[in-house]
Amino acid sequence: GDSITHGGRYHADIYLFYATRFPNQAFTAYNCGISGDTAPGTNLRFDEDIAPNRPTSATVMLGMNDAAGYVFEAKRPLQVKISGQANSYASYTTAMDQLAASLNAIDCRIIFIKPSIYDQTAVLESESLMGKNDQLGQFSHYIDSLAAKYGAEVIDFHTPMGVINHSLQAIDPSASIVGEDRVHPGLPGHLVMAYHFLKSQNMPQYVSAIQLDAANEGKVLQLINCDLKGSLTVRPGSVRFTATENALPFPINKGQAKALDWVPFQHDLNRQVLAVDNLAKGNYALSIDNIMIGRYSSEELKLGIDLSANSATPQYQQSLRVKAMQDMQLKATSRLRTIALVRHSMVRKISPPVDESDHAALSAALFTHLEKSNGKSWYDFLKQQVETFLESVPQEADFKEQELQRMREMWLINQPTPHDWLLEKVD
Repeated sequence: GDSITHGGRYHADIYLFYATRFPNQAFTAYNCGISGDTAPGTNLRFDEDIAPNRPTSATVMLGMNDAAGYVFEAKRPLQVKISGQANSYASYTTAMDQLAASLNAIDCRIIFIKPSIYDQTAVLESESLMGKNDQLGQFSHYIDSLAAKYGAEVIDFHTPMGVINHSLQAIDPSASIVGEDRVHPGLPGHLVMAYHFLKSQNMPQYVSAIQLDAANEGKVLQLINCDLKGSLTVRPGSVRFTATENALPFPINKGQAKALDWVPFQHDLNRQVLAVDNLAKGNYALSIDNIMIGRYSSEELKLGIDLSANSATPQYQQSLRVKAMQDMQLKATSRLRTIALVRHSMVRKISPPVDESDHAALSAALFTHLEKSNGKSWYDFLKQQVETFLESVPQEADFKEQELQRMREMWLINQPTPHDWLLEKVD
């Protein structure tokens, strides 16, 4: 991928979902996105940056930079726009076929992702490159035929993000699922992308569900993805049981919350339900492991309460610990992606070539190369990347080990744990 993968969150959200929903199916996932990259650029770094990970599955989302921005500038003559778009399409399709062939050659399952949108319709201060999103749509159509050729899977981000964007702008012309720069989704947009990926994979709706009948001595009516092991005890005014759920709720932070207005993530992918019928009428306090979770009426409990967003539960707190470990992993990953970006977009262009082990020569060559971009809008970004690269590259092996170790630790922290549940009538 490009910058939307390099610095984005959608893939991390997907991985966190897997780690919380399927705690006994551990696997590793590596971010191979580079900011500013294209399909041809990805092929140039395939042997050094992608193949060494020995992937068994790969997701591929490219196109934002292949739809070259200059082609769509208003000042360009029509003929330049037409020929430029034709050249971009030819370059993209040829390179994507080559990339698919390379992945196929190493026996890697391929999942193509139709690229996220370029917002060319929002009323914003930044110039709109009208037509750029249309070319991304053309790329998306091509993905279908490419997937058919290689027996690959396809997940569509482009269409649903466009639909959401259209509905937002019908109310507020300046609204955008992407943001001010028209390219990079924020945390809500990335959660929307993760939602569509997971829905395309038919991920289960329930974290867990416990349905009980409190009449007489109590009865288990239904269990989804959990086990009570015969622990149900019903007494006048109370229901007690020990449950081991085989998954954790997916934690959504405040920065992501806006996405819940755009997609039914909680309902479709994140339900953790407790339902108890035939309780004496009144209000009940729910505690889990002696931690007060909330008060609910007998009517609410009959219909079923969803605890997936309740941050007081021990299960939610456990999922936050998994996420905290992932955040540590992502810090190491960020360093590694900066190393990859500078190595493949700058170091390889230095002539004559410079030995990376000669830190002084490497530093001098990079800053000389960087000056070619002085005055450009991306200069400050590249300068920061070069500085981080020079600081990080001597520790590259350590960052790789940290990345892998943090992923392994996620799959230790996420393991199912039995919890003691108690419902007590309070009035």
